[in-house]
Amino acid sequence: MLIGALADAVGLPTRTVRFYERRGLLPEPQRADNGYRVYDDSTLNRLRFIRSAQTAGLTLAEIGNVINIRDNGE
Repeated sequence: MLIGALADAVGLPTRTVRFYERRGLLPEPQRADNGYRVYDDSTLNRLRFIRSAQTAGLTLAEIGNVINIRDNGE
């Protein structure tokens, strides 16, 4: 899915998705031949996790730590 569809699915502006990418909370997306970002369901699930963690009161730094632990299989 493209960034607009991804952002709409979680109720975020596209600039927030790009911000999360720059902060390292989202993996670098694949690119289509035209240069557009292309996302899969794992990114959608990660964005949903980030949103729910923020609702629970975690900071982006704390969320990043949790994501790193998860990604490393710990």
